[in-house]
Amino acid sequence: MGDGKRLKEIIENKGTSVRKVAKEAGISPTTLYTAIQKDSNIRFDFGLQLANVLNVNVNEICSTSPLSNQMLPIDEILNSSSSINETIKDNRLKLYIKDSLYPLISEFGIDNMADFDKLLRSYCSLDDESRQEIVDTIQLKLKYHKDSERAEKIGQIKEW
Repeated sequence: MGDGKRLKEIIENKGTSVRKVAKEAGISPTTLYTAIQKDSNIRFDFGLQLANVLNVNVNEICSTSPLSNQMLPIDEILNSSSSINETIKDNRLKLYIKDSLYPLISEFGIDNMADFDKLLRSYCSLDDESRQEIVDTIQLKLKYHKDSERAEKIGQIKEW
């Protein structure tokens, strides 16, 4: 079974429609219908958006996920001629993925990435004042609720 049929099965099990999922994910319904009909692979970026909408792990939808349970070496991801490399052209983004995002995924697991993606998208949707309020709230929470073991692990990861 390919990505398209697996996606159709997940959508049916969730009791929703392709059109509704496409709209919520911001993907053309035609794109999803075509992927389902041809049972073709689903691009990882689309897979992540769909996983967020359907509340499932991206690996259930996208067989080409770089976040599969067996993570590829970072050099293989960054140097491949896959769509990931085509998407990530800016060297600064490559460094961010290699030095910050990839270690976070490796350390804390891929199952949290859909939630992380939702939070990041929501944060970016806010106006400047609201984003600053979020940063201030996180700083306040860190004063009283910091997990010292996690903080130590996070501290070893390079910042942007």
